[in-house]
Amino acid sequence: MATGELDHSSGVPLYRQIKDLLRSEISGGSADPQTPMTEAQLIDRFTVSRAPIRQALKELTIEGYVYRRQGKGTFPVPGARVHRPADVRPGALYQYLFESGLHPASKVSGVERVEPPDPIRDRLGAEPHERLLHFVRLILVEDEPLVEADVYIRAPEGFDPTAEELASTGSAFELLEAEFGIALDRAEHEAWATSADTGHAATLGVPEGSPLLAIETIFYAVGGLPAGWRSAVHRAEEFKYRFVTNQ
Repeated sequence: MATGELDHSSGVPLYRQIKDLLRSEISGGSADPQTPMTEAQLIDRFTVSRAPIRQALKELTIEGYVYRRQGKGTFPVPGARVHRPADVRPGALYQYLFESGLHPASKVSGVERVEPPDPIRDRLGAEPHERLLHFVRLILVEDEPLVEADVYIRAPEGFDPTAEELASTGSAFELLEAEFGIALDRAEHEAWATSADTGHAATLGVPEGSPLLAIETIFYAVGGLPAGWRSAVHRAEEFKYRFVTNQ
C-alpha cells in the first residue's frame, strides 16, 4: 500500500487513519487472519513512528477487530463486519455503529402500549395489567439488515415517542433520559445460537434455518429498577460480541 493513503494534512490523527484503513481491510476480508500484524511491518508500510501504530492496534483490539496471541503477534478477527466490544454502554449499539463509520440506519415499527407476555412481565417486575411501551427495531449497516430487536420498556405513560423519533435517535433510552431523567446503569445479557424462522429469514435477508445469534437483555435504571427488556437476533456471520470476564 502506498503511503499516500495517509493524509498528513487532513487534521485527522495518523493513528485514526491507520486504524480506519486496517479496520476496512479486516471487515472487507482482505486481511489474512493467519498473518500477524506486526508493529515493524506496519511502521514500514505507513512510514510513521511506533506510537500511532500502537494506538491503532490498541483500539482495534478493544473494538474486537484484532486479537493478540502470546508470543505470536496481533491477528485479524475474520468474518464479521460488526464487532461489538464489551464496553459499549447499555442501549448504545446504534451510536457505536455510527461512531465506527459503519453508516447504520434504523427502522421502527409497531409502537404501542401493551401488556407484556407473562415471562417478560415477571423478568421486569411489572405490575399486573401494567402497560409497557413496545416496538420492533431493525438496524441496518450499509443498507443491509443486521439486527432485529423486540423491545419492551417500563416508562411513564407520558413517554410516547413516535416511530420516527425512535428511529432517528437509535435508542429509546436516550429519549427516556432526556424527557424524564431516567438513566440506565447496567444491563444483563443472555446469548445463544438459534436458527432463522420464516419471519426472521425474511426480515434479515437470510435463508430459513440459517444460524443466528440471539441476545436477550434486561436493562436496569440507576437505582436497580428493571427498565426494559430486549430480545435481539443478529446475522451470525456479520456480528461478533466481545466480552470480558474478571477473576
